[in-house]
Amino acid sequence: MEHRIWQPPEFFQLNGQFVTLTPLVPERDVEALYAAFHGNLQKEAVWNYLFYGPFDSPSTMKNWIEREMIGKSDPLTWTVFENSKNTQVGIVGLLAIAPTHGRAEIGHVWFTPEVHKSKVNTESQFLLLQHLFERHSYRRVEWKCDSLNHASRTAATRMGFIFEGRFRQHMFIHGRNRDTDWFVMTDKEWLRCKDNFEKWLYSNEKFSLMELNNS
Repeated sequence: MEHRIWQPPEFFQLNGQFVTLTPLVPERDVEALYAAFHGNLQKEAVWNYLFYGPFDSPSTMKNWIEREMIGKSDPLTWTVFENSKNTQVGIVGLLAIAPTHGRAEIGHVWFTPEVHKSKVNTESQFLLLQHLFERHSYRRVEWKCDSLNHASRTAATRMGFIFEGRFRQHMFIHGRNRDTDWFVMTDKEWLRCKDNFEKWLYSNEKFSLMELNNS
């Protein structure tokens, strides 16, 4: 393979049929995001497998976001707006960005319970994958999660990511050891996965995205 240099991912609005990914703006988004992820056990379940949160107040959350997520080249974080309601339903991000190698990770994934396993959730990941593989010709996109996070593991497999292995005792979070599972999608797998994403998202046929990716 000839030597080449990949560019860092561009950070601008990504438009889909069901969602719009807009660069995170704390002044605009924090109040809605705080309300969406605090207040009851179902909403706060998102924090169980993350190394931050929940937050005591919107201002605490805003301070953390401004310190950790804003004005950086890594991570790049988008707010997810559900188009049908024009409301904030989560965030997604790109991190561990390695332009020298054409590699990045999808992470900082928060979604309200109402859109789990939905086209809102799925199209958000599709737009990021398309952004990396097609606009920037990246070679590899990673997905990492707590090995106990069954929902995240299932989401990765459902979308066509391949399990690569488990980093045992990778982190110490919430007073316990965290084993981290690694999943990956390469540019060689993207065309097949893209076709399956588009069939599931944009056709009226009834089938499982996981079944398509496992066929």
